[in-house]
Amino acid sequence: MVTEQAIKVSQKTYDRLDAQARARGISMEKFLDDLAQEFDQLRERAFIEQLRAEGWIVSFPPAEINMPPNFKPVPVKGEPVSQTIIEDREPR
Repeated sequence: MVTEQAIKVSQKTYDRLDAQARARGISMEKFLDDLAQEFDQLRERAFIEQLRAEGWIVSFPPAEINMPPNFKPVPVKGEPVSQTIIEDREPR
């Protein structure tokens, strides 16, 4: 369902938005939607960074960085450990 809405902006602001949309080869509606999504993503990243700065989130480097170059996992027989954990968590 599409509804028609209006927002009030100055001509200068409208012209800037229109120029940006045209430069990207997209409609004004698509441009504004993309802009809103980008804003949401930036706000989420800022929130995560704030949590990290306050110590609520700890970041670890990817596992590959800490592995020795000649690392080879030891083959293990039986079910994967993840399956064992799932089974242990199931109600009996």
